[in-house]
Amino acid sequence: MLTFDEIGKLDQCDSPARLWKYVLKIARQYGFRATVYACPPPHRKPTHPDTIIRYVGLSDEQFQKFAIAGLIEQGHITTENSLSKGSPFRWTEIANLTNSRQLFENLKQDANSSDIDEGWIFPVFGPQSRNGLASYGKPKNEKLMDNDIGLQFHIFAQMAHLRFCQLTPDLYGIDKSLSKREMQIIAWAAKGKSNSEIGTILQLSESSIDSYMRRAFTKLDVHDRTSASVKAISMDLVRT
Repeated sequence: MLTFDEIGKLDQCDSPARLWKYVLKIARQYGFRATVYACPPPHRKPTHPDTIIRYVGLSDEQFQKFAIAGLIEQGHITTENSLSKGSPFRWTEIANLTNSRQLFENLKQDANSSDIDEGWIFPVFGPQSRNGLASYGKPKNEKLMDNDIGLQFHIFAQMAHLRFCQLTPDLYGIDKSLSKREMQIIAWAAKGKSNSEIGTILQLSESSIDSYMRRAFTKLDVHDRTSASVKAISMDLVRT
C-alpha cells in the first residue's frame, strides 16, 4: 500500500511545517480523517507543557476530552505503558493498557459521544530519548485497520518522527523554555514586524516588547532578532 517513494519523500521536507503538511497529505490520501502527533521532552509525561502536539480531524473539544482527559490523565497512554509496547495498537485495544475496566468503559463512552470510534496509535522513538506517539484515526473503511496496514503506517510514522528530530536537533537544547509571550513576539519578528508594530498588535508598550525580546535572546543564546527568529523556527518553538 504505502510505497518506498512516499516514505522517501519525508527526507525532502525541509521544515517541521512542511513535514506535518506532507504527513497529513498521506494520511488523507489513504483514508484517515484524523491525525495526531505528540512529542514530549525527553523523560517527560505527554502532559508536559513543552510537549509538541498537533492534531487535525478532531475538534478542540474532542481532543481535550478524548486524548488529554481520557487517554493521558486517566493513565491509558503514558510513556511507560504505550512506548514499552513498541508496536502499533488500535484505539479499541486501549483496554489492554489499563487494569481498570471501569476507566476503559468511561473512555469508550467519551469516545463514542465524541464520534471517535477507531484508529491506530504508533509509539515512535528518536535520539536522546525523544520519543512520542503518532495516531491515524477515523478510517474511511475497515480495511485500513488490517494489521499489515498498521505496520506500514507505523514505519511511516517512525520515519516522519525521525525526520522531525533531524529538523529540530536543538529543540530541547535551551536551559529555559520560551514563555508564550516570548514565542508570540519572536513569531511576529520572524514575519518582519518591528518592535513598535508588535507592540500595537499585542497591545503592549515598545519597551515591554524589547524586554521580552532580550529575555528570548538570552534563552536562545543569540544576540539579534534575525538569529532568534531562525533558531526558534528551526527548533519548532514558533511557526510562521
